[in-house]
Amino acid sequence: MLPIEVGSPSHRAINFDEEANEEGLKTNMELIDEVRDQAVERMEKYKEKTREHFSKKSRVKNFQVGDLVLRDIEASDPTNTGKLMPKWEGPYKVKDVLRPGTYKLLNMDGSEIPNTWHGLGLRKIYQ
Repeated sequence: MLPIEVGSPSHRAINFDEEANEEGLKTNMELIDEVRDQAVERMEKYKEKTREHFSKKSRVKNFQVGDLVLRDIEASDPTNTGKLMPKWEGPYKVKDVLRPGTYKLLNMDGSEIPNTWHGLGLRKIYQ
């Protein structure tokens, strides 16, 4: 009870029933597992929707050996970017597909580029 309710009882203090209160607490304790299960289900649905939303942008681009591609400058040299700078550099040739979405590239003169490149940082050139 609040100190002010001691002197003049409030509606809450007048209508308080200890037995009903105890029974309500017991009912809540019995239903707590069900409430937790519902909360876990809601969290799983939320995680799935969030995963779907963010995976829309990360579709794996599939390139074949020999395809000509451009490489994102931000991925290759993040210090050389700017508002008026070109966004893509190349062309490069796909030398090898290491696994879906990961590629080894060649310069047009045949020299190999040392790193592997993710498909999100590449863009196909159509000729």
